[in-house]
Amino acid sequence: MLHKVMQLLGISCRHRHMSHPFAAERPEVRSGDWEAVGSVGGHYVVCLDCGQRFPYDWSAMRVIW
Repeated sequence: MLHKVMQLLGISCRHRHMSHPFAAERPEVRSGDWEAVGSVGGHYVVCLDCGQRFPYDWSAMRVIW
């Protein structure tokens, strides 16, 4: 329970549980209320604990911190 409260406050997420990479749509093709992930599209992963998104380098197969 304390872990969930700390996540809500944005204090203790270490981003250990990441999703698989997603392809981001190009900003000019945006539809609906989704916010743009990056300025040029590309790929990203999402922390499954807190929901924060991080750019993903597909050629190096790693998260860009």
